Amino acid sequence: MRKKSTLAERAELRGQVLDGRYRINDILGIGGTSIAFDALRLSDGSHVVVKVLRPGFVDNPDLVRRLRREAEVARRVAHPAIVSVLDEGILSGFPGADGSPYLVFERVWGESLQRLLRRTGTLDAELVAAIALRVASALHIVHQEGYVHRDIKPEHIWIERERDGALRIRLLDFGVCASADAPPDEREREVGRVFGTPSYCSPEQAAGNPDVDARTDVFGLGVVMFEAISGRLPFVSTSVSNLLRRIIREDAPRLGRIRQDLHPAYDEIVAKALARDPAERFPSMRAFARALGPLVGARASIDARLGGLIRSWPPLEDAIPTRPLAGAA
Repeated sequence: MRKKSTLAERAELRGQVLDGRYRINDILGIGGTSIAFDALRLSDGSHVVVKVLRPGFVDNPDLVRRLRREAEVARRVAHPAIVSVLDEGILSGFPGADGSPYLVFERVWGESLQRLLRRTGTLDAELVAAIALRVASALHIVHQEGYVHRDIKPEHIWIERERDGALRIRLLDFGVCASADAPPDEREREVGRVFGTPSYCSPEQAAGNPDVDARTDVFGLGVVMFEAISGRLPFVSTSVSNLLRRIIREDAPRLGRIRQDLHPAYDEIVAKALARDPAERFPSMRAFARALGPLVGARASIDARLGGLIRSWPPLEDAIPTRPLAGAA
């Protein structure tokens, strides 16, 4: 349950109509620096997501830039896995409006991989490979456009069922993404800071290195595969600082030692993705996807199996991630 003080944030938005177009409803998710609301688009009655900064961050130019960068990513990356930004504006015209920016996203319906794993514990390795293959394909395009997500985790991977029964994998939340076009002063301010969720950080992220590339997301997706197949994370600790030290100094355990029934190919692929040295990982998401391809069966069969597991229309509050990024910048 969220604390009352957190729920009270941005209470002035509830019931407001932004720019005559979007009526704000309830909170969907609260992150480290932002809040997402369900909203009704008055022109057609459809539900959308409105994302705003939390009140304590509206005067931070880096965070304002990051919020706007999410819109930039959605508009530059042409891939069906990337959630569309439909509109953007400034909070104004009502009591308490502070002139900070807001974004309007398409509403994602379906279920997160995090929630699915919470119910199932683990997934069949072929299903995990199929999900990872689609995420890798989307991230390849993201990387080509000069962005690194930096927060790949089950909470940000969503599975939607289309009307014809086919499944669609979506990748959410570019709020801490790195950009090749970021101004030099922003990069300087990032030195020594850890961006992303600690359990899924690459060693270079854990060391506070802002000069990350596609191989950081390769590591994050490797952690997701490890967790989804084994039911545990490769690195755990009683504190964030100790966890980060372990990620920097230790090699990840071999998945095959935990799941001895696993085909050796899965073990090798995940181990390569989780290599401590970036030079030993897959050099790109395209290379990662090519390695995963032979492990995945017919798409129709995969979609049918996954479709039988997911809950396609969860309660409203589960339509986007709700857990704050523990330890994230």
